[in-house]
Amino acid sequence: MTPNDAQALAKKIRQLQAQMVAYSTGGRTQDLPDEYRELFAEVTVALENARYANPNPHKSLELFYAHCGLVGLDKWAQRRAYVDTLYADVLLDLKRAEMSFEPSKQWSKANESLQDELAPVRFQWLKAKNFTFGSTPDFENAVKESVSSIESALRILTRRPKGTFGDLLKDAQLDKDVERLVSQAYGYASNRDGVRHGGTLPSTLTKAEAEFFLNFAAASITYLAAKAKRNFQSANQLE
Repeated sequence: MTPNDAQALAKKIRQLQAQMVAYSTGGRTQDLPDEYRELFAEVTVALENARYANPNPHKSLELFYAHCGLVGLDKWAQRRAYVDTLYADVLLDLKRAEMSFEPSKQWSKANESLQDELAPVRFQWLKAKNFTFGSTPDFENAVKESVSSIESALRILTRRPKGTFGDLLKDAQLDKDVERLVSQAYGYASNRDGVRHGGTLPSTLTKAEAEFFLNFAAASITYLAAKAKRNFQSANQLE
């Protein structure tokens, strides 16, 4: 994505957010619902082309307003905060693209792998990256989201949404050495204070660990997607 493309997409997202805020805080117009639906479709396609998942589940302003009532967003300030949060991670990453921040080749490969059924994992991946490189980094959550993105990919690829991590690894039929590496990464995250579970000691995690697990997750996801594709092709040949 070029800096100009990133800037143009960010502008459309902010327009969409402005429409949501206007509709939910007394600024409705007759044409606003139709304008929103059209812009929502444009933003969704642009995000998909840029290898992002659309974090906004509200395809219409009516559905968005109903959601506000359902979850108790009764005040205008609460609705504005919710809208800001929806696209915060995407806008932060688009800002990096505007500034010509070049992702590593490994990240690009992982992003290419996160298509079709694996597309939902992109948002976890993006959160991990933002926790690592954001202006207020959170290395504990960066490691957590990185490892969780591997777990989510396994759940999708093995068709076991509620399986334990150990069972998921066995079902994935990985090379034993690779299985051991992924299992050890999960164990590391589980055993560190403040990562997958609450901790009582100050964290000693640094950007180095956070970036390591981000890259490890990228390599793991790329491998898992390729492995699943080969298994699928082999199964078809046997039929």
